Amino acid sequence: MGILGAMQTAVSGMQAQAYALDNISGNIANSQTIGFKRIDTSFQDLVPDLALSTRLTGGVSAISQTTNSVAGAFRSTGVTTNVALSGDGFFAVSKKTADATGTVSFSASPYFTRRGDFSVDVNNNLVNGAGQYLMGYAIDSTSGNVKDGVVKTIQIPSTDLAPAATTAIDYEGNLPVTPTNELQSKGTLAASTAGGTITAANESSFLDKTISGGSLTIYDSSGTAMNLQMRWAKTASGQWDLYYLSNSAATGTQAKWTSLGPSATFDTSGKLTSTSPLSATLSIDGKTTGGAVAITIANLSQYGDANGVFRQSSISQDGHSSASLTGMEIGSQGRVYARYSNGMQIPVADIAIAHFNGEEALKRGDGGAYEVSDQSGEPIFGMNGSSIMVGGVEGSNADISQEFTRMIATQQAYSANAKVISTAQEMMTEAVNVIR
Repeated sequence: MGILGAMQTAVSGMQAQAYALDNISGNIANSQTIGFKRIDTSFQDLVPDLALSTRLTGGVSAISQTTNSVAGAFRSTGVTTNVALSGDGFFAVSKKTADATGTVSFSASPYFTRRGDFSVDVNNNLVNGAGQYLMGYAIDSTSGNVKDGVVKTIQIPSTDLAPAATTAIDYEGNLPVTPTNELQSKGTLAASTAGGTITAANESSFLDKTISGGSLTIYDSSGTAMNLQMRWAKTASGQWDLYYLSNSAATGTQAKWTSLGPSATFDTSGKLTSTSPLSATLSIDGKTTGGAVAITIANLSQYGDANGVFRQSSISQDGHSSASLTGMEIGSQGRVYARYSNGMQIPVADIAIAHFNGEEALKRGDGGAYEVSDQSGEPIFGMNGSSIMVGGVEGSNADISQEFTRMIATQQAYSANAKVISTAQEMMTEAVNVIR
């Protein structure tokens, strides 16, 4: 090989170090880029095929080494639509395109990224700083389950939330063994049947012999709110009837309170023995729920209470008024919610997280987006042990101090290879001078 071979080897070394410097410069330039994955440089020797007695070390070539699986540091932003992944995986995203007519569409095949600085655009899509649109699984707002399992671009509905009539009430609490009226020797109320009423004229006696059962706002089919006020009447040992205020403006012989009939029965230990939900169409001040409302009382108890009152644990219902969209947010499990003016949050989609058997072999693109390659394998969707952090982003995994250290080493290696060429040139000059 001789002097010429030494020069060629040194040139390969200079080319390899120049390649490394190119990657280092890109890493430094993107040290503040959200979700950026640095590219390291690996070297491999090039050995000529020679006899054993004439073996040479040969030249060198440089190849890129990806760090797709190396996470950057989490950086809090306080923005509720910013997300980062803890663990492996990538956000599935789409890219927006427009045809000659201006019709906007999104790429059917997803791209993949760790860049999570998403915000809501004018069309209620979630888009990150690189113009990539977050994808996920559409959620049925009623059941809370995934609709069809197809990954699509997430869009928050812009229409008003339609009202829903109350159809179910979950009623929890403790009824006293001895209610206030017994403590005050005002007696008990006779057992009633469902639909039985108390007139306005008899209300005073009724109030003396019953205890408050709490109140709750419920809704009719048009979304009109109704105030459901309830009272419990003990009719015998361990037996209770539930009443509600059906006509607050009633006078004289007009019905004011309506019974739901025998409602709760307890054994001597205070355990509820009648667990079937109460069911009735509720009519309050001329408005009705429009259908039967199931009142679940399975978590009621009857334990002693020094004050003789009903202790409410929880009373909730499933109806709501109409409302306009006020914003959106992302839950800690990656579920996207639409937020409405009535305080409700309706699930819209679950963020799609993709994993790969060969994630280091993903094809790299602009904006931190990756595409599937033959070596990466197809995406495997699911959390698979990863979790979503809300209110921040993943920073670049390129560290400037480490890159500067590599740059110094690369510069020294490049200079050393250049010195080899200079030395080889001097040796060739000496050989030419001998001939002269």
